[in-house]
Amino acid sequence: MGRRACLDMICYFSFCQKTLTFSICILSLVLSCVIGDVIVEQSHISATEGQSSDVTLKCIVTSNHEPVVNWLFDNKVEIDESPIFSSKYTLSMTSESSTRRAYKLRIRQINRLDQGNYECKVTIKKDEFKQVITLTVGYLKKNPSVDCNLFKSSGRFNNLSGARTSNTTKILILSCKADIGLNIEANCMTSKSGNGQMVPLHSENKTQSSATVDVDYSYPVNVSGLDGWRFWCVVGNPMIPEPVNCSTSMLVKPQAKIMKVNERRVNCTSTTTPYPSDVLFQWKVCLTSENSSKTTNSCELLNNTSSSLTLTPAMNGSMLLCEIENAVGVGRAYLNVTEQPDDEVADLIWVKWFIGCLVVLLIIGIISAMVVKKSERKICLQEIGEKRDESTTNKTTTAASQTCLYAIPNKNNNKGATHGSSLNTRYEMHAPEPVYHVLEK
Repeated sequence: MGRRACLDMICYFSFCQKTLTFSICILSLVLSCVIGDVIVEQSHISATEGQSSDVTLKCIVTSNHEPVVNWLFDNKVEIDESPIFSSKYTLSMTSESSTRRAYKLRIRQINRLDQGNYECKVTIKKDEFKQVITLTVGYLKKNPSVDCNLFKSSGRFNNLSGARTSNTTKILILSCKADIGLNIEANCMTSKSGNGQMVPLHSENKTQSSATVDVDYSYPVNVSGLDGWRFWCVVGNPMIPEPVNCSTSMLVKPQAKIMKVNERRVNCTSTTTPYPSDVLFQWKVCLTSENSSKTTNSCELLNNTSSSLTLTPAMNGSMLLCEIENAVGVGRAYLNVTEQPDDEVADLIWVKWFIGCLVVLLIIGIISAMVVKKSERKICLQEIGEKRDESTTNKTTTAASQTCLYAIPNKNNNKGATHGSSLNTRYEMHAPEPVYHVLEK
């Protein structure tokens, strides 16, 4: 609102004191001083590209003098009725009374380029009055999207293991981030699905006020016992034909299994891939039970939170329990511990292994020596002939003679031979005396 000081203010004031009441004086003073007033019905107008075809901005001027009104866009472009603006803008004026006029700016086919500040500039005589109307244009992205994740209250789950406590949290944060456009309102919903049913959880309306910053909405969820369930983030808008949605990975609790690494060490693993993947290990030693599904009230908690465990003789005859827990649930595995060797027996086992290795080496040495012995070549020739016994005239004997030739490598002749080669080796032949065997004829 603008006011101009009247030059005859003192005259009116003294006249009021002498002739009229004080209230009439004030009214006369105001009427004589006010020469212009500018107001707008809405200082902020929102529109959506493709949904609102036209938008009309309205500036109301109250004055006892005829004003001059101009429209400026972002304080740079003056909008008038020239051909360059006529296809996009329409200027009009409506008189509501002798001193009240409504000046309108109509913008056709709203799009994202029309967003900005529109200034209604009013000039009355030498005075100027301004009012600004902000036009916000929302638009939908061509490919709207939504992303969802499960978090701890302190951050995203990791794969680090730690000690399990009695107050292990089952409450996680379902975080949804939607990128749908700019200055557009969306209905953001969360739900969960499993066992053939969809259960709504939460719903709220959000507006994405930046083209680069997603709409972020989060909701706490209890995942305890929801093995095989999923959580969903859904974003809807009247301009979106189908709601945009995404789901988390399926919740999976660990399935424990104990495997023996050797006689003194066992390892506990999950046969499934747990989600959330942050798992905690716990070992217990329980009284021996034929039915491993019994409750474990009589179990002793071990000070071990890793996935592996070293067996001790004190565990002989007991039942070992391994628990793997994530936010969804606990997986359990049992193992009956047979009698484990103590340290002295374990040392004796190592001695037996050492002796066994020495025996194997000895056998290999003997076999090698026999192979070397066979490298000597032996050639035997056997001759059979008749020989008459001179001591008896009627008796004839058959003599069998056997001649063996031993081939012994001649070292003197092998000076030029290649080491390890047997093709060029020369042998000397040594023939012993023949041996005769008397055969009765």
